[in-house]
Amino acid sequence: MSTAPGEQTPFTEFFSAHLPEVAREVVHAVVRTVPDYEQLPTELLEQDLIRRSEENLRLFLRLVSEHREPRAGDLDEMIEVAVRRAREGIPLDSVLSVYHRGALAAWNFLAAAAQTPEQRDELIAAVPQLLGYLGAVIPGVAASYLRERQDLHWEQREVKRALAQALLQGKPAEILAERFGITLGSYHVLALRTCGGAETADGARPAMRVIHGEIDTLSPHALTVLDRAGGWVLVPATESSARLDAAVARIAAAAGVRVIAGTATAALVSEIPPRAEEAGEIARLALGLGRPTGVYRMADLALQYQFARPGPARTWLVGLLEPLTGHPHLMEALRAFLTHDHNRVAAAESLVVHRNTLNYRLNRIATLTGYDPGRSEHTPLFAAALTAFDLATAEL
Repeated sequence: MSTAPGEQTPFTEFFSAHLPEVAREVVHAVVRTVPDYEQLPTELLEQDLIRRSEENLRLFLRLVSEHREPRAGDLDEMIEVAVRRAREGIPLDSVLSVYHRGALAAWNFLAAAAQTPEQRDELIAAVPQLLGYLGAVIPGVAASYLRERQDLHWEQREVKRALAQALLQGKPAEILAERFGITLGSYHVLALRTCGGAETADGARPAMRVIHGEIDTLSPHALTVLDRAGGWVLVPATESSARLDAAVARIAAAAGVRVIAGTATAALVSEIPPRAEEAGEIARLALGLGRPTGVYRMADLALQYQFARPGPARTWLVGLLEPLTGHPHLMEALRAFLTHDHNRVAAAESLVVHRNTLNYRLNRIATLTGYDPGRSEHTPLFAAALTAFDLATAEL
C-alpha cells in the first residue's frame, strides 16, 4: 500500500527505532573491512563516524518517506567528509567502499531483525531506493574528493616549486620547508634539458606531464622547477644513480624527446647553488655536443668541462686546427685516426679510402699545423684541440 510523501511506514518506523544500533553496526563493519579506516583514532571512530553514519541513515529514511532521490544540498555533509578524507590521504577506493560496506551492514541488520512477511516485503521494496541513493551519493562524493586532491596536489607542487627556487638561489628556505613538513638534506641536483618532440595544441610539450609523473614516481620528496624546455630537479641523495638514469630514460621514451640531464651532488643545502651551476654546464655541454639521452656527470665530461672555460689554453688549441678548417677531408681524417686509436688501417676503412691516402692526409695535417698527429707527444694535443673545437662550434 502506497503512502503519501512524508508519511511514516512500518518499515521507516522500525528503521528509525533501531537507528543507533544500525549506525554502530555500520561503523563496526567499515572498520573491520576497510583497513584505512581501521587506522583512524579511536575517539574518531566512536564519535564522528557513528554520528555521521546516523546522519546518513536519517537522510536515507527521509528520502524514502518523501519518495525522492538526493538533491545537491542533501549531500553537503558527505562532501565535507570526503574533502576531509582527501586531506587525510585516505585513498578514494577506501572512501567509496565505506558506502557499499555500510549499506550492506545496514541491510543485513534489518534483514535479521525483520520478523513478519510484511516487514520483509517492505525491506525488499526499499532496495530500488537504496540503489538510487548510492547512485547519487557515490558520484558526488567521488567528484568532490578528486577536486580536493587535485587542489592539494597543485598546492603541494607549488610549495615544492617555491622551495626549490629558494634553494637554487641560495635564499633561506628552512622556515618554508618546516611550515609544510618538508625535511631538507643532501640532494642530487639535476639540470634537465629536452630536445625535439611535438607540442600539443596549447603549446605545452607532452614531456612536461611525463617528467612530473616520473619525478613523482622516483621520489615523492623531490623538488622541481620545470618549464617547457626542462628545468631543475632536486632529488634526495638517498636515491641511487641507477634510479636517476632509469627515470630519464623513461621520460625520453614516453615523451619521444631527447632528454639530457647534468647532475652534481650537494651534500649540504648551502652547496646547492654551485652544484646547480655545475650540473647546468654539464647539461649544456652534453646537449651541444649531441650526446644521446642520459644522465651526465663530471666524470663523463671533465675534459670538455675544463675546455669550456675561456683561457689561453683553449684559444691555443682551437687555433691549432684553424689551418684545417677549410679542408673538411683533413678534419675527417684526423677524427677517424683518433677515433680508431691511431690504427691507420681501421681509420682508412672507415673513411673508405686507401691507407696511402690516409697517410697522405695525416702528413698534410702535419705540414699545415706544424704538429704531427702520428707522434705520441702530439696526439694528445690534437685530441684536446678537437674537443675545444667542437665546444666552440656548439656555442656558435
